[in-house]
Amino acid sequence: MSAGPSDAGRTPPEGFAPLASKSPFINRIGTFYVRKGADGSRTVGAYVEEIRTNSESYAHGGFLLAFADFALSIVTNGITVNITADFLRPARAGDWIEARINIRKSSAALIFADAILVSGEHELMRVGGLFRPFEKKS
Repeated sequence: MSAGPSDAGRTPPEGFAPLASKSPFINRIGTFYVRKGADGSRTVGAYVEEIRTNSESYAHGGFLLAFADFALSIVTNGITVNITADFLRPARAGDWIEARINIRKSSAALIFADAILVSGEHELMRVGGLFRPFEKKS
């Protein structure tokens, strides 16, 4: 996956690498990055580029929700069944944002997970989701 035009020249924080996606939608809205923690956790990050903002140069709510949904789906390896979000604070163009994921409960049928989206020390959004594990294709 190559960086979108607005991501050109940007370097993510240390430990983050580009996250490949097979989704045409995700690839169209830009490059996302992932960092694997020593404990096996994964954090997904992205820059709020100008193309991801509203008319006031704040991150568009639709972008933030798509970013959170993608991050949760990647970490849970699941398909979204339900997602809820509380927008707490805006992010501006140029900000680095991260989705910090916590898998609450997992079974063969359902996965319950939460994410906190942050920029620096500021919480931007709280997201809760219910996911169905991807079925393996034969």
